Amino acid sequence: MRQCFKCGQLVSHCSFETYNKSNSEWDFEEGTWPSKKDIKRLTKRRRRDLDYVSQFLSKRFSDLTLLDVGCSNGALLWIASQLGIKAEGVEVSPRAAKNGIERGLKIHLGYLAELGLPENSFDVVTLYEVIEHLDSPADLLEECNRLLKPGGVLVVGTGNTDSWTRRFMGNRWDFFDLNQHGGHISFFSTSSLGILASRTGFSVKKVKTSSVKFFDKGECSYLLYRVAKLFSELLNFPSRIFGKGHQMEAYLVVSEKVKQRR
Repeated sequence: MRQCFKCGQLVSHCSFETYNKSNSEWDFEEGTWPSKKDIKRLTKRRRRDLDYVSQFLSKRFSDLTLLDVGCSNGALLWIASQLGIKAEGVEVSPRAAKNGIERGLKIHLGYLAELGLPENSFDVVTLYEVIEHLDSPADLLEECNRLLKPGGVLVVGTGNTDSWTRRFMGNRWDFFDLNQHGGHISFFSTSSLGILASRTGFSVKKVKTSSVKFFDKGECSYLLYRVAKLFSELLNFPSRIFGKGHQMEAYLVVSEKVKQRR
């Protein structure tokens, strides 16, 4: 692992072969569509995110245009469309994209920079669990800036390297585990993400973090796991207050149109 001593960003030193192999795990028909058990929880979380964006932009759902980058087979697109949002997605995994299209969702197959979508097209662009897969995240954020309308919102969901979970688990943290989360090579703190935002024409409107854990199930005895889980639940609220949760969501607002510098 390499680290920038100025901003604290961590970058994996894994080989290109390992990176490609671990990334390939996402190319399957089921994509990331949640189970019946999880769909309500995901809908609640994403509804909360979209409510915030709607309020910030002073627009009703029916007036919002959304692009989900790395949409897999389109669970977020389905949730957004149920709310009346005009939503479309981008996905590089052919089988996952095909599955989403067969569900009636609008999904573009390929890399965002290669699609040539019209500039100033969207009110909100979402990057949920995408940025950690990139060796050059600034390029993607600049393209998102181009596609967003002036004052539009970019929502970035990723892991928080400055979390209590990461500090306790160290190399066991699941965001670092190529076997558990394929293709993760870039890791951000709230600080380093803010620096990246300012370099790519965004300002940080809000950052929230959540969730604390110390062990994955099966990693220790059942009794220790239950005790640790109880303790982590007690820390969930303080982790949100102090920005120490290991799941991070940042709301970035277009402050400068990067296209004007090109």
